Amino acid sequence: MVFPDSRHEARENVARTIQHTRTARTAIRLLLTMGIRPQVTRSLPIESPWVDVSFVHGATSGRWFNTYTRKGHSVRFKLLPLDLVPAILAAVGGTPDGGELATFHDPADCEGDAARWLDKQTYGLLGVADSRPVPGYDEEASDTPTYTSELSTGWQVEVAHLELSGPDLNAVCNLEILRLSEAAAHAVITAYVQLISSR
Repeated sequence: MVFPDSRHEARENVARTIQHTRTARTAIRLLLTMGIRPQVTRSLPIESPWVDVSFVHGATSGRWFNTYTRKGHSVRFKLLPLDLVPAILAAVGGTPDGGELATFHDPADCEGDAARWLDKQTYGLLGVADSRPVPGYDEEASDTPTYTSELSTGWQVEVAHLELSGPDLNAVCNLEILRLSEAAAHAVITAYVQLISSR
């Protein structure tokens, strides 16, 4: 019969606490440079470890979540201005999954100025995931115009999903990037902070 080593368990708890602190401290430091006061929530000692850093800047809200597994970071933005998206996606820094993109990317599928602009700015990184009727039109009519409402992409590990509020260039979006390394999550938050600092 094998008994758990209490010293080993204690070392794991200390390492976990350091990780919790480092992720939260990094996010807080980045966001405070822009005067954004984040809210940090951590798991209880009896739970699997996680830390959640949430923040709001103007109409945009964001969330950096870490489950402390390999590639366990995710970053989410709500009501993100469209013009910030290309630089934030570029910050992920992964190698796009070319085979996957080639099978579902066709620039002709992009409906609406917002989707076409994103396609050009990201050099075809995003594929169309869904379309919906243009706001203000009758959804039941057969001739209702549609626009690309959801786009997605994948790198070797990381994935991103983007939802557009409308077809025009003044659209805002919800952006979710999953399975990030700590360095990639840090790069995404850094890119966001640099972008809003130049506005």
